[in-house]
Amino acid sequence: MELHQLRYFVAVAETGSFSRGAERCGITQPSLSQQILKLEDEMDQRLFDRLGRRVQMTPSGRILLPRAQRILAEVNSASNAVKQDVNEGKGSLTIGAIPTIAPFLLPKPLNELRKRYPDSELHICEDTTENLTQMLVRAEIDCAIMSPPVDEPHLRAEKLFSEELFAILPEHHSLASTGDLRLAMLDGEDAIVLQPMHCLSAQIDAFCNSENITRNVSCTTSQLATLYNLVALGMGLSLVPEMFVKNSPSGPCVIKNFSGKIPKRTISIYWHAARVRNPLGEFLADIIKSQHA
Repeated sequence: MELHQLRYFVAVAETGSFSRGAERCGITQPSLSQQILKLEDEMDQRLFDRLGRRVQMTPSGRILLPRAQRILAEVNSASNAVKQDVNEGKGSLTIGAIPTIAPFLLPKPLNELRKRYPDSELHICEDTTENLTQMLVRAEIDCAIMSPPVDEPHLRAEKLFSEELFAILPEHHSLASTGDLRLAMLDGEDAIVLQPMHCLSAQIDAFCNSENITRNVSCTTSQLATLYNLVALGMGLSLVPEMFVKNSPSGPCVIKNFSGKIPKRTISIYWHAARVRNPLGEFLADIIKSQHA
């Protein structure tokens, strides 16, 4: 017994005609008749007496009708409830984000998302690109905000925005008071860098290699906040993303943008290509885009 067969049965019962029932359901009369016959065969009961151009329900048909109407009403109610819940932002969202993005980017858009959809339930998972990629593949999270490249054929990326990278210098560094700062001027300088597990570390290495810049790595760390404090102590300079600059702590460091060739990174939201996208994740992506338009 299938739902469309019950719909066809109820249409014929309520209109008193196979032709009018077919018209109501938007199918041909032969197709409707065939499905009614299949329903009768499955139930091993005749549901209609065919009396020439008239049809009349049999006792079995009269027993089935109110039950079929209730089933269809429940299905319609469930469908409408799901649509309403989606439109009202009900449900949960588990979003992944890399550590060089999560604390600086997510708070404001997530706060906006909760204001718009107060019944939503939000979960944040901060991890490296490699781990978040595998979590997406295993369907453990709904989406992830990362910086490409991400090498995984099962994922699809949607660009959110791009941002510049800035130089962060000790207060008394010789480059702190220079006018235009170019990437090439970092050659030979002592540097504080993020550990290789961060994609930002690889991106900065790529920028420097493209300009034949050699840095003397004096210290590595896994947190941008720690990196800032080490630079403040004069242990070396570094490169940090724009979102960190906008949320950086007050202190003795000097932050400068680059002229000439400007290093940038792209921020994208990633989805599993074979899964239905979580509407709350799509709402969040729209909010982030609007905040960085």
